[in-house]
Amino acid sequence: MKLLQLEKDGVVLIPHIENADGCVSRMMGLMFRKSLPEDRGLLLEPCRQIHTFQMKFPIDAVYISKENVIIKIEESILPGQTCKKVKAAQKVLELCGGTAKKIGLAEEDKVCFSKAEE
Repeated sequence: MKLLQLEKDGVVLIPHIENADGCVSRMMGLMFRKSLPEDRGLLLEPCRQIHTFQMKFPIDAVYISKENVIIKIEESILPGQTCKKVKAAQKVLELCGGTAKKIGLAEEDKVCFSKAEE
């Protein structure tokens, strides 16, 4: 799986993001994982809706447009939930619960994904 990093205003906010851009990797998502460190995330693309079935921890879901603008942020979604579809979203970034606020992400922010340093 390709590794990316999340940047905003030229600053790296999350250095290790798995890019789930295949059918199987999107379907599996974060299911069955025990945790997700705050410096990591999972980018689902294309994606407009997520669920947290078979997850073991709360997550933040950051819905992002084709132009990499944050459309919506759902914070600390508990396991076993189905989230509403966000029609304008092209991708969803899943982070450990509470991380979006901690790193300063907000709706209408423009973000950038680039290849992660290994």
